[in-house]
Amino acid sequence: MNQRLMLIAALFVSALCYTQEKLTVTYTNTPLKEVLLDIESKTGILFSYSQDVIASKTITISQQETSIDDLLPVLSIQSDLIFEKVSTKQVIITQKKVICGYVFDSDTNTALPYVTVIINADLNTTTDDNGYFSVQDSSLATENVKLSFIGYDDKEMVIKVGDPCQNIQLDPLSSALDEVVVLGYVTSGIDRNKDGSISLDSDKLGILPGLVSPDISQSIQLIPGISTLDESATGIQIRGGSPDQNLILYDDIKLYNTGYFYGMFSLFNPFATKTATIFRSGTSASYGDRISGIIDISSGEDIPQNIEGGFEIDGLAINGYVKAPLSEKTAVYAFARRSYADVLETPTYISYADKIFTNFGVARDVNGNVLELETDDDFSRDTSNNDFSFTDVNAKFIVKPNAKNSISLSGLYTRNRLDFDFTGGEELVVDSLITQNKGASINWKYTSSDTYQQKLTAYFAEYNSFYQNDEIKDETDDGILDLAEINIRKNDILDLGLKFTSSLAIKETQKLTLGYELSYTDLDIVISKENPVDAEFESSGQDDENLQNALFGEYTFNFKNKGFINAGLRLVHYSSLDEFLIEPRVNLEYPLGDRFRVKTAVERRNQPISQLVEFNHTELRLENELWRLSDDQQFPLLSSNQISGGLLYHYKNLNIDIDAYYKELDGLTTFTSGFSNPLENLEEGDSTIKGVDVLLKYRWDNYKIWTGYTYNDITFQFPNLAATPFEFPGNNDITHSFRISNTLQLEKWQFSLGWQFRTGKPITPVNSYVIEIDADGENAGVVNFGSVNSDKLPDFHRLDASILYDFAIKTGNNRLKAQLGLSFLNIYDRIKPLNLIYKAERKPLDDGGIAVPGTTGSTPEELEVILEQVIQRFSLGFTPNAVFRIFF
Repeated sequence: MNQRLMLIAALFVSALCYTQEKLTVTYTNTPLKEVLLDIESKTGILFSYSQDVIASKTITISQQETSIDDLLPVLSIQSDLIFEKVSTKQVIITQKKVICGYVFDSDTNTALPYVTVIINADLNTTTDDNGYFSVQDSSLATENVKLSFIGYDDKEMVIKVGDPCQNIQLDPLSSALDEVVVLGYVTSGIDRNKDGSISLDSDKLGILPGLVSPDISQSIQLIPGISTLDESATGIQIRGGSPDQNLILYDDIKLYNTGYFYGMFSLFNPFATKTATIFRSGTSASYGDRISGIIDISSGEDIPQNIEGGFEIDGLAINGYVKAPLSEKTAVYAFARRSYADVLETPTYISYADKIFTNFGVARDVNGNVLELETDDDFSRDTSNNDFSFTDVNAKFIVKPNAKNSISLSGLYTRNRLDFDFTGGEELVVDSLITQNKGASINWKYTSSDTYQQKLTAYFAEYNSFYQNDEIKDETDDGILDLAEINIRKNDILDLGLKFTSSLAIKETQKLTLGYELSYTDLDIVISKENPVDAEFESSGQDDENLQNALFGEYTFNFKNKGFINAGLRLVHYSSLDEFLIEPRVNLEYPLGDRFRVKTAVERRNQPISQLVEFNHTELRLENELWRLSDDQQFPLLSSNQISGGLLYHYKNLNIDIDAYYKELDGLTTFTSGFSNPLENLEEGDSTIKGVDVLLKYRWDNYKIWTGYTYNDITFQFPNLAATPFEFPGNNDITHSFRISNTLQLEKWQFSLGWQFRTGKPITPVNSYVIEIDADGENAGVVNFGSVNSDKLPDFHRLDASILYDFAIKTGNNRLKAQLGLSFLNIYDRIKPLNLIYKAERKPLDDGGIAVPGTTGSTPEELEVILEQVIQRFSLGFTPNAVFRIFF
């Protein structure tokens, strides 16, 4: 017994001596496991731990004559672990009371920043830029964690305190996922739906070449078959259709103008455009009044849990927004943006201004001879003065009183103003342009059951455009400038509409949709010319209205393999034409296995309103389109028959989409087509469009590459316009168009590089040009034009790049998301003409071949065409831009 007591005492003394032994340790980035083994060998203390807990932990420490009790707190701090001394011989190592994880998109596997993570009623956090979150609290145990993020299904899961951080995937909203067949169709945020439409989500949109903001108008031009002829944000042509043939809606408000500064900048505030749905073909019967594409934009419908907001400044404008919950069932959105070029001209603005205010260049005939034109209209940015600004304000109120009802009220206001003056010779030219949109809509959705839903929408839209050109000259040779001529172009549109839609799901595979649409359009055009000196006044215009009544219906059958067929019919009556029209539509997509889908769409559509292109007596000659209603006499109804079909291949990270289409357009006129050469008479014609769109996209981890190619063959038929031939290339016949884009994401950095190429626009050549002397001793250039659109401008190509850097700004206990970006358009600064317009006038000649203005009695065959000016519009030069963006 005594021996046992003596042995126990000896062991106790020995352990005490080990515990109190002074240690000298030196470690530099040494794995924690090696450190623990070294301490165990020196002290005899045993460390208990899980290999996963200490993995990847390193220690850096240098201490002389220290005790184990002093060493353990240091190890705890450096390793972020708990060292609990349970006896003189044992230390247990555990994780702190931490819940952590990494959140990713389930499809793209990209990190999701700022996901809301709710631990319990009193504790929540958000993920950082890398999708990581962690919460440390002494009271934590096993927790039921909820993750919530806009655009994704909520997810609840159990996470044990102290478990290693795990990867958590969130799925896109189930309702949207059912309709999507290709996520990331072009790039992240641009998806392809099974009905052939393209969905764009600006919150998910990745970096794009040449852009620093997720501008919808510019972003959709990455989709094959969608482009512009003039690099603008608004001149969007979809599969050969002109811009006025596209139906553009913002929160169900119909828009007649979508750009600023002659369409160079989009009026869609990037913050205020949450989603967009784009139809190139296969259009739903619920859409009417246009014969080309559909762009349906929404500012969003979610009620945020907390106040959200953001601010940005780029090379053109200042922008901000707030989304605030008023309660659990109501919220309000507010967006505002204004340009500041009238205060400060940045390199970005100067580059755009050079493009807008340069309208002259070297013009040649078919033999390469320079046309010596006598003109005083050679204005440019350096020789003129301009004052430009734009403003837009958007607001939305959302209320969801219960699970069955959702009501929203939206408002829109945009204003574009430009004042311009130019002195050439003894003439002062003063231009003023104001365009503005006003609109409001109310939307009510009622879901009575899982299978039955109704939607009621009412909207008001107003568009106003006023352009005045004053020419101030010395008309009396007294040295005093007098107001010699006033030209006015005025266009006002009032549009009111109401639409009711009812959808019934029949079983799980069938859906029936019925609806009624009523709209009223009042349109006013004024084109006037006044000569105050001679007291002369000319004026023309139109004040007309149209009442539309439309019934539409669709039947959709969904196959179990995610294929579908949709048959629709739209019955419409236009009062301005007093005509009843039938528009059938059929859309089919069917999978051939897991990787291939075949598709086809057939549709007939009509358009009772379009734009005439008017160049006479306007100085800038850029935004010269005036909307007018069809009367089936001077301006006929536009109609189109379209058929398309193709093949879609999608497997893992590879997308290949090939789509061919054929269109027949009726009701074109020379006044609505905007030919480059002057045409005196109104002529009616039609057009055929044949084309193929090809998309190839591949994603490899964080690198994406996609190429798009479009072949177009657009032919106009105007039998009375040209005797030989009466068929000729259309004004927008861009035969070949190709674009390749690359994006790469490296942690907080995003890079994008893209190159685009297209063949030149058709123009009418000058066969001969002879200078004559008129009766006043002035030069008069007699021109002989070649066949209509028988020549082309030079090919266009451009290289663009963008860089974005995401970071966080800490303010107290809060963390704000921020972003810096740079973009570069046309890196190699290649400037070429994109369009060419001849300003000419027909005049009679006397027997000596001298032009005699004012001679009467001449037949059309005796008139000569006198060329006064060649207006050229050029591509952008090198254009940098920068953005700073912050969110809270």
